[in-house]
Amino acid sequence: MGDRPPPPNIGAWFKTKASTAKAKAKATLDGAKARVRDAQERRRERRIDDESRAHAVRVARAIARADEDDGDENATPSTSRAREQRTSRRDVLLDELAKDVVDVNRLRLLASDGGVPDDDGGRARVLVWKLCLKYIPGDRAAWAETEHARRGEYARFLAEFCGKPTTTVEGDATASGTSRGVQWIDRHKGDEVAEQIDRDIARVHPDMHFFNDEGGDGKAARRKDEMRDALYVFAKLNPGVGYVQGMHEMFGCIYYVFATCSDDAQAANAAADAFYCFTEIFGEFRDVFVMELDATDQGVRALLDTLSDMLAEHGPEVHRHLHELQLATSMYAFRWITLLFTQDFDFADALRLWDVMLASPRSRKECLLRLCVACVLNIGSDLIEGDFATCMKMLQHYPPVDIRRITRLAAALPYGISTAPAVPSHARA
Repeated sequence: MGDRPPPPNIGAWFKTKASTAKAKAKATLDGAKARVRDAQERRRERRIDDESRAHAVRVARAIARADEDDGDENATPSTSRAREQRTSRRDVLLDELAKDVVDVNRLRLLASDGGVPDDDGGRARVLVWKLCLKYIPGDRAAWAETEHARRGEYARFLAEFCGKPTTTVEGDATASGTSRGVQWIDRHKGDEVAEQIDRDIARVHPDMHFFNDEGGDGKAARRKDEMRDALYVFAKLNPGVGYVQGMHEMFGCIYYVFATCSDDAQAANAAADAFYCFTEIFGEFRDVFVMELDATDQGVRALLDTLSDMLAEHGPEVHRHLHELQLATSMYAFRWITLLFTQDFDFADALRLWDVMLASPRSRKECLLRLCVACVLNIGSDLIEGDFATCMKMLQHYPPVDIRRITRLAAALPYGISTAPAVPSHARA
């Protein structure tokens, strides 16, 4: 008999078949997951579009007024709406600002839809911020008197706490004789609060000419002294809080908007006006800055926990991935919350986010959290594919973005998620 071929290696054959089947199953599963992700993304995009259209309708309804608002006695509600809808939101917002009595609620709704026009020398943004922050009332006739009184009060604060004389500029009491930075700290030598303010103001936005004397004209030094004075006065008037790092970024944002306004009277009184608007904003976010409240249901940790809960609701897949990487919200959103985005976006984009937040018809704190969620969801697909280092880099150094997409995402998030204080993270299982 001839030699017979050796029997096949049945074990190896089965192993190969099993491996092939496993690979096919994994490919099928991966394909299914990809299709699910694509479907979720399409649904999310449709929801964004639907919510954006819904918001546009709400804005249009705010724009469309009764016959007496447009002075056309023969106009019907339908023709009035059609005519108003053809008018751009920008023009309607500016028209609202020009009225003798501004409807602040309507203005807030208009401004919350993507921000405030910034092509008029900054005048609209200044007025919108002042109205939304209740620095001035809706009645235009009361603006001059209100500003004059508050600027005079601020001048008296400067005289009391900073030893500054006062003078009258265009009918307003303002500080004069502002000194250079080294002289400012010399006047407050040994004062720990003043020293901390001085250190922070010295390094505020080093990349911006407005805050630094690249041209050698001395204006930046004067501006920094005005910022130092305002924060020092605030600390003296609020000893329970004092001064906390991060305040200089918030104040700097408001001060910049007011000081760069093409209205000379507004710019000349930027520090005084910014002081009161900063006080209003800080009053809403005060608990975030009080260290003693960190471990309570009122402090920044609770806010970060609420943000995590909102992200789990609105973006469960990206939330789950970040949780598996042990990348907590505190590792990237702490700065977003405490500095209100001023360090993580182009300054012009940060101003646009502030427009939306300050004008929010709902809680500004809730709006801030919604913007944070939108920031994560905007890069959610990239985050899901990334490892810890990649995700951390994207979240801590946010990639360039059309800021309108962030505001649209935030507006598209459905309401109904409780933003009541969450259980502190240290108390969770």
